[in-house]
Amino acid sequence: MQAKWTVPALAAVLLASASVASASRERPIQHGVSQGVRVDVYPSGVAIFDLRRIAPAPRRLLTGPSGLTFGCLKARLRNGVWATTESTIVGRFATLLRFRWRRPFAPPYAGCELGGLYGHQWDDAFGTRNAVEIWLTAAGRHFFNDRAAARDLAYFVRSGRVQRIRLSANPRAGLEALARRYPGRVIEISSPATRVHKDEVGFWIGPQTLVFTVTSSTGRRFYVVAVRGTLKLPQKNLGDLALVF
Repeated sequence: MQAKWTVPALAAVLLASASVASASRERPIQHGVSQGVRVDVYPSGVAIFDLRRIAPAPRRLLTGPSGLTFGCLKARLRNGVWATTESTIVGRFATLLRFRWRRPFAPPYAGCELGGLYGHQWDDAFGTRNAVEIWLTAAGRHFFNDRAAARDLAYFVRSGRVQRIRLSANPRAGLEALARRYPGRVIEISSPATRVHKDEVGFWIGPQTLVFTVTSSTGRRFYVVAVRGTLKLPQKNLGDLALVF
């Protein structure tokens, strides 16, 4: 069967193919693979994504009508807070995609990724990671893992149901109902500093505040402190990893 291409997709493939031909005169300085997607990074800063062998699950997420995003990033942990510089491009699914920073920014990169343009809710089928995350350094691997955990906590705290619990006069009833609905996923903790296991969301109910917490696979503990009866969040340590409100 003959493949059919849309004009944007064909243009993207032709552009990427030209980039591959140009890059072939260079040797890649970084290489990574995840879920069947290969990325090669060249000294010029160009990154070529090869999606010809992409796994079925991320392919479904990236071929929607809204398109996708793809790009690369730098990440560094400073005083317990991730500092990142990243850039992404909005495009359409194609077997080859070309990324280059819009301003001079030399590799190496910590990682590269592709994401679908879809929304997230807590505990939904999309999870807390982008469709494809390719770490290129140890820092990139830790960043992606920490970001996934921070997003899990942020999606939970800002969900409509938990916002209503935060505003209620009796948060215990709502939080215990969530713990019953998600056994082993949502748990009550004995103190505001208690650490939970990976993939658990812990909650602590104090006289004036609520504390929500998760633990990344890296061992880092993330938390959000909420003032009971309000939507105020006076303390949190998610940094720029995830938006919480």
